[in-house]
Amino acid sequence: MAQAANIVLANGQATPANVTFSVEDVKSGIASFADRSSGVASRFARLTVRYAGPSAGKAGKTVYSVSMPIYGVLPSGANGILYTLRGNVELQLPDGCTDAERKDLYAFVRNGLANTLVQGNMRDYDPLY
Repeated sequence: MAQAANIVLANGQATPANVTFSVEDVKSGIASFADRSSGVASRFARLTVRYAGPSAGKAGKTVYSVSMPIYGVLPSGANGILYTLRGNVELQLPDGCTDAERKDLYAFVRNGLANTLVQGNMRDYDPLY
């Protein structure tokens, strides 16, 4: 089991900048991280990593989630959270699956998210036909 530590990820801008997600909390199989650079808790982008191991007859599950609240001027004229972008990746790992099978699944998910067709669909609203 790995100890939680800060996670540094590049953003998606034309000139990528690293963003540090600091450990916020770890309990009951859920580790949460926050980008505290805004200085205001309601504006923190957050990552969570959840783990529930497999047991007899039940699949294990890992979930990686990202939430990004977007702050700005509301229709009322007040400042606040306009909307929140969310993304989740869930891997279901049946009891009895092998290490090689888990590695393949992870690689297919990771590499699929890096695929041009998938990126165009998920990032740029470009449907497949």
